[in-house]
Amino acid sequence: MKLLIILAIEEHTKQVRQLLREEGVPVYSETDIYGFNTEEHKPDISNWFAHDHQERFSKLFFSIQSEDAVKRVLEAVKKHNEEHKNTQNYPLHAYQLNVEASA
Repeated sequence: MKLLIILAIEEHTKQVRQLLREEGVPVYSETDIYGFNTEEHKPDISNWFAHDHQERFSKLFFSIQSEDAVKRVLEAVKKHNEEHKNTQNYPLHAYQLNVEASA
């Protein structure tokens, strides 16, 4: 099993929900997050949500799925970002993490 995580700005919430539905993810959770940069911390991460000192409301989506399901979603996110690279300043960010154990 894999843990799927997707981060998106609030404005892209509907797109992520649609993507998850299209890729057959039957159950997921989402929560609000608030991202920002401070002057003291300059992360070496390009295209992150809060670059240029902009504060952003964002969403974190997560789901535990099979490896195949997560691969499909990661590929769909890559495709989405490529198709929208000229129109969206804030790409979707998706991650796969191993689920080592559960109880």
